[in-house]
Amino acid sequence: MSERGDASVEFLGILVVLVIPVLYIVLAVGQVSAGAMAVDAGAREAARILAEDSARESDASHAVAMIVEDFGIDAQADVTARCEGCEAGGGVVEVQVGVRVPLPFMPAWMGSAGIGVSSSARVPVREVVADG
Repeated sequence: MSERGDASVEFLGILVVLVIPVLYIVLAVGQVSAGAMAVDAGAREAARILAEDSARESDASHAVAMIVEDFGIDAQADVTARCEGCEAGGGVVEVQVGVRVPLPFMPAWMGSAGIGVSSSARVPVREVVADG
């Protein structure tokens, strides 16, 4: 009996069993890493916006949404902000941003399969002095 062609069949078997799952893991880790960088950048930017004016919460949320979209994450970001000592001036703004990063190639019937990532940032409130 000839063993001619067995190597190509074995190669295809190894390809399916080992290489494709490793490729999926690399894609999933890349997507989660992009989500982690997006929430980190979003938290820092939202904290900077709110440190200048604590009433600009909609601007901060919009900035976070744009940053998350720019990183290619197809999910809604949760933004929570609080300001310690802002009434007295010289307080600290703390912003926390979280997003559930969807796993690549997951069908909709599997539900919301994803990995949650979050980040926070603290920025001191700056006193804005108007020129005039």
